Amino acid sequence: MGAALFLASESLKLRYYTPLGPGPGFFPLWLAALLAILAVAMFCQATFRGAEPMPSDFFADRQGYLRIGAIAASLIAVIGLMEPVGFCLVMLAFYLFLLLVLGRQHPVITAVVALAGSFGMYYVFVHWLKVPLPMGILGV
Repeated sequence: MGAALFLASESLKLRYYTPLGPGPGFFPLWLAALLAILAVAMFCQATFRGAEPMPSDFFADRQGYLRIGAIAASLIAVIGLMEPVGFCLVMLAFYLFLLLVLGRQHPVITAVVALAGSFGMYYVFVHWLKVPLPMGILGV
């Protein structure tokens, strides 16, 4: 609730409405209001609802913890390799790793998603949104 109030107060410092339409404070204010409503609902649900027993599979088994470790290690590798190797190749390897090793998708679907997620997102960010992304040693 405190975060919602802080975000709402900060969004009120921005213009709520401009002559062209909603201003920069419009979206954050409504998101903060939604966050406050959800925080109150979650508080009421946690306070006034009876406690449910913890499921037997609440904690992951060894395989689950290995998957969590693999995801964390792959994210660290993405951070370390993004500048020297480049966005497209690093994200392609990241998607392929996550979808092949951790997922259960068909290899063709995995390849399509990995290519669209790496090269497609690169195209969207660089050419449409004009956001510079790391090029790497190969220039892609």
